[in-house]
Amino acid sequence: MRLGSFQMRLLLWTWGLLLLVLGVIFFYSTSIVGDELVTDTEIRSQSEIASIKWLIRDHLSFASEQEFAHWVASFGQKLGSRITYIVDGRVIADSDVEYIELGGLDDHGSRPEIRAALETGNGSNVRYSNTLQKDMLYVASRMDSASGVPAGVLRLAVSFSKVSERLHVLRTNFIWIFLGTLACAVLISLLMSHNMSRDIRTFSELARSIGEGNYSKRLRVLPGGEFKPLAESVNAMAQSIEHSMQVVHEQKGQLQAVFQGMREGVMTLDAEGHIESYNTALREMFNLADSSVGRTPIEVSRRVEIQDLVDDMLGESEREERSIQIDLMDSRTVEVSAEPFTDHKGVRKLILVFYDITEMKQSEKGLKDFVANASHQLRTPLTSIKGYTETLLHTPPAEPEAGRGFLETVLNNADHMDKVISSMLALAKSEQMGTRLDLVPVSAREYMTRAINDVSLWAEERSVMLELRTPDGDMDVLGEEDGVLHVFHNLLNNAVKYSPEGGKITVSAEDDGESIVFSVEDQGPGISREHSTKVFERFYRVDENTIDGSGSAGLGLAICRRIVKNFGGEIWHDGYGEGTRGARFCFRLNKSLKPGTRNI
Repeated sequence: MRLGSFQMRLLLWTWGLLLLVLGVIFFYSTSIVGDELVTDTEIRSQSEIASIKWLIRDHLSFASEQEFAHWVASFGQKLGSRITYIVDGRVIADSDVEYIELGGLDDHGSRPEIRAALETGNGSNVRYSNTLQKDMLYVASRMDSASGVPAGVLRLAVSFSKVSERLHVLRTNFIWIFLGTLACAVLISLLMSHNMSRDIRTFSELARSIGEGNYSKRLRVLPGGEFKPLAESVNAMAQSIEHSMQVVHEQKGQLQAVFQGMREGVMTLDAEGHIESYNTALREMFNLADSSVGRTPIEVSRRVEIQDLVDDMLGESEREERSIQIDLMDSRTVEVSAEPFTDHKGVRKLILVFYDITEMKQSEKGLKDFVANASHQLRTPLTSIKGYTETLLHTPPAEPEAGRGFLETVLNNADHMDKVISSMLALAKSEQMGTRLDLVPVSAREYMTRAINDVSLWAEERSVMLELRTPDGDMDVLGEEDGVLHVFHNLLNNAVKYSPEGGKITVSAEDDGESIVFSVEDQGPGISREHSTKVFERFYRVDENTIDGSGSAGLGLAICRRIVKNFGGEIWHDGYGEGTRGARFCFRLNKSLKPGTRNI
């Protein structure tokens, strides 16, 4: 039998395990027996100490320490144990030491059992006695003054030799049991391992052929044999490996499709900073050539910032993810994120992900402009309110009418601020709804008529005539009822507000086949060409420093544009009206070809 064979290794492991288990049992059992013997001796000694303390209290008062020492010596000889009495560390009586020699003994106050007795009332310790030249068990108990004996600690010392003798006998018997068990185990293991090694050799030969890639070959199932479950597992493993290889090829194709189908550009670099692969989005973003693999990022992108990012990431092994932003020649903004990773060989490589954040940047700029414009729109009326209020508080006018004029100005500016805030909320709501709006057929004729009826009283007060020109039949468009009504309301309100007295407003609709074009035309001052497209911007006003009597917030047309855009339409200013100078606003909405159905 070879030393390095499986059979020999199995035997050695079995014998070693057996030795370990028997050794643990041996030391554990002897330790338990030893602890029990010590505990039993301590209990018996505590009982003897209690008896000695009772005898001392019951004794007539001792005339001197010497008399007490002689009594202790006499009682210790009868008891067969060493009795010691310690006061403040000094031994005043010891059954094994003559009284005249007590002064030469060491200070006992630092002994473990003495300290424990003084602290808790009782203490014990096992150690070697230099006085008696053998191991002793010391048990101590605190005692109050009695019979002329000062308060101190009574200690009883018991020889530990009996415990050691019993432990020695136990260890000797256990060693013989240990040797007999080991001999039987060696004989039995030799017989069993011989048969086992033969089956293992057969199993190894068959398993090797499967490991070489011959998955069609199977192990012979051993009926009732110990290796039957293992043989069945190997057969199942071969079948599973064959299936797993098919799954790996399929998942590789899926990952490749995801990689190529990502909207973000992705580039992988090796440890030297050369391109290993890239996806379709990146090729279109930088118009990469087919020969880009193996080249550096600066060679294919002509951007120094990307190359510096790669050099920094590969040059510092501790650096984690990092990103930069670059502006491309076509006005797009791209964020480049670098993420290091380690391949299966432990080599540090790099992945670059290119995010097109042009829209996000534009949104950020729009938000900044929005905040700036909103601040400007609210600052002007707020300054006016503050000025008039301070005047009324500190220098109120003498005439009540003048004070009333101040308050009307304050009220107008407060109304204007309220309209600004309400319009901002309406615009935010329209922008939010645009992302999840479900369009339905809406009767444009019905809501156009409602809007005209709503402004007719105001138009009559200004002697403004309303004229309606619409085609016959239904005018169903795709939209949302409140949104369509809001657009008509806003355009008609603007037309009435800016129309001269005695003027005319024309509301018309024209069906061009796939959509309906609506227009609202007035005869007011009109809008010049330079302001024609800007009037749909947030807070835009032809005279931005003017707050008119109506408290306009400058958001109405911006809200209309957002609503119409949400409906899939468009809105524009069509220059001047017909004949007389004025403004003409038009918007187009898609027709609903199937009334009563929802647009998905």
